Amino acid sequence: MTTKTFDAVACSSVNSAWGALTMEVLARLGVETVVVSPGSRSTPLTIAAARNAKLEAISVLDERSAAFFALGLAKRTRKPVALVCTSGSAAANYYPAVIEASMSGTPLIVLTADRPPELRDCSSGQTIDQFKLFGDYVRAFYEIALPETSTEMLAYLRQTLLHAVNRSLGDNPGPVQLNFPFRDPLAPVEGESFISESALEAAATVTTRPCELVAVGANFDAVAVERLSSHQHGLIVVGSHNPRDGDESFADAVTMLSQKLGWPVFCDVLNPLRGHAFENPALVAHYDAFLRDTSAVEALKPTAVLQIGALPTSKVLRQWLGDLDAVSFLLSDRPVNTDPLHRVATCMHGSAHTLAEHVPHQRVDPDWTAQWMEVENKTAYRLNAKLEQTSELFEGKAAWLMSNHLPVGTSVFIASSMSVRYAEFFWCAGNRACSVFANRGANGIDGTLGTALGVAHRGRPAVLLTGDLAFLHDSNALMLKQQLKGSLTIVLINNNGGGIFEHLPVASMSETFEDYFATPQSVDIATLCSAHSIEHELVEDWETLTDRIALLPSEGIRVLELRTDRKADRELLAELWRSYR
Repeated sequence: MTTKTFDAVACSSVNSAWGALTMEVLARLGVETVVVSPGSRSTPLTIAAARNAKLEAISVLDERSAAFFALGLAKRTRKPVALVCTSGSAAANYYPAVIEASMSGTPLIVLTADRPPELRDCSSGQTIDQFKLFGDYVRAFYEIALPETSTEMLAYLRQTLLHAVNRSLGDNPGPVQLNFPFRDPLAPVEGESFISESALEAAATVTTRPCELVAVGANFDAVAVERLSSHQHGLIVVGSHNPRDGDESFADAVTMLSQKLGWPVFCDVLNPLRGHAFENPALVAHYDAFLRDTSAVEALKPTAVLQIGALPTSKVLRQWLGDLDAVSFLLSDRPVNTDPLHRVATCMHGSAHTLAEHVPHQRVDPDWTAQWMEVENKTAYRLNAKLEQTSELFEGKAAWLMSNHLPVGTSVFIASSMSVRYAEFFWCAGNRACSVFANRGANGIDGTLGTALGVAHRGRPAVLLTGDLAFLHDSNALMLKQQLKGSLTIVLINNNGGGIFEHLPVASMSETFEDYFATPQSVDIATLCSAHSIEHELVEDWETLTDRIALLPSEGIRVLELRTDRKADRELLAELWRSYR
C-alpha cells in the first residue's frame, strides 16, 4: 500500500511538472491565451494554464465553440492561441476549426490529452486513436513522450514546443497538434512540490523571439518581375487576405504596386483595401455589377492580371477572368495554389510589400486607369442611389449601411453564404479602416458566432453580419458571454431559412426545397437571447439600424435582428442586376 501511494504521488508530480513546463514555455514563446474545455485526462495541462500568471486561461464547455473562439482570436492578433482538451471524442470537435485554420493560414496550438499506450486499443473508456487525428490539416503532429522530470526529458519537451510554435508561424502558418499521454493520477497532490522554481526556470529557457509570423522572403524570378512590369494594361485582383504585416502596411504595398504599374485594383471586401480607399484612387469595388454586361468594358481587356491571395468571391468576376486572354501572375505569401481557374500562370511567393519594392517604376498609360475608374464611379453612383431609395428591409442594404456608418477601426466578421456575397456586392470603398474577417478557407457556416466572439475578445468593439442559419448553427457559442472581454454586436438577418438557396436552380423544386434546402428553423431569436441573458432588439427600419451601429457598446453581446423575406430579397437583387444587362 505504501509503495502504491508513493508511486501515485510521484506520477502526479511528474504530470504536474510536465504541464507546468508546457505552459511556461508557451508563455515565453509569446502565447497569451489558452482556451480549455473541461475534462479529466487534460488535468495537468488545464491546472498549469490556470496557474500561470503570464497566460489568460479561458474555460469553454463546448470544444467546437472553444476551437472557433481560439480561431477568431488568432485571426485578429495573428498570434497562435493554444487549445486544451481531454481524451476521446473531445478533440474530434476541434476538426472544423482546425480545417479552417489550415486553409486560412491561422496559427493554432492544439494540445490534446490522451490515455497512455497501455490503455489504447483495449476498450478503455474515453479512448480513441488520436495519432495524427487531423491528418494533413495540421502543419505538424507531435506524439509527446510520457512525462519524466529528468533534465534531458524536460529539455526534449521544451524544444518540441519551440518547434511546434515555429511550425505554426512559418512560411505556411497554421495549426499544429501535440498529443499528450498522461497516466493516473492526474490531479496534483496538495502541498507536493512537483518542480522547483529553479528547475522550471532552467528547463523553460528559450532564446527565440516570441510569437512573430515569419517574414516572407522574396522568391521572385527577375524575368517574371520584368514580364509583369512590361504590361501597361493590367489589373491587380485581391480577394480574401489577412496580411501578416497588418492592414495599413498591406494597403500601402498594393497602392505602391498600383502606382508603379499604372493598374487599377479589383478588391474584395475580405481584405483591408476597401477600408483604406483614400490611399489608392484606383480601387474598383463594384465589378460584380458592371461585369454582368461585359460590353461596358469590352474595350478594356487587360493583357495581364496580378492576383494577390485568393480570388474574390464573385462568380461573375471569376467567369470574366477565366475567359480573358491575359498573362496571369499569382502572388501568395503562402506556398499554396490560389487559382481554381487553372490558368497558365506564373507563381510568385512573397509579400505584396516585397514585390512592390522589386517592381521598378513604369511608363504608365493614364487613360487605362481613368477609363476603369469612370466605369466604377458610374456604377457606384447608381448602386448607392438605388440602395438609398430602398425603404423595405432588403438584406443587401445592411452591408451597405455598415460600410458607411460603422465607427472607424471596427473589427467586422462576415458569415459565409449570402452575408459575404451581399458584402462583396455593396460594401462601399472608403476610409473607415474596418478590419474584415471571415471563415473563407473552407467557406463553411459552422463556427460563425464563436469565431466572431474570438475576433472581439480583448479587441475593439466588433460586429458580426450573419444570417439566421449561420447564427443558429453555432448558437452554443452564446455560452461564451461570460468569457468575452469586449463587445460584439450581431446584425442578424432573419429570413427564416437559407437565403443563398433561393438563388440556385434547386429553388424551383417546390416539393423538396423548403424542408431540405431552405430548412427554416422558426426559432424565436428573442427567447433564445433571453435564455442567455443577452440583449436583443428587433430592428424594423433602416434609421434604427443606422443609429445602433454608429455607436457600439464597449462590452457584452447584443443582437440586432432584422426580419426580411428571402424570396423578396431574391427578386429585388435580380431586379437590380437586370439593370446592368
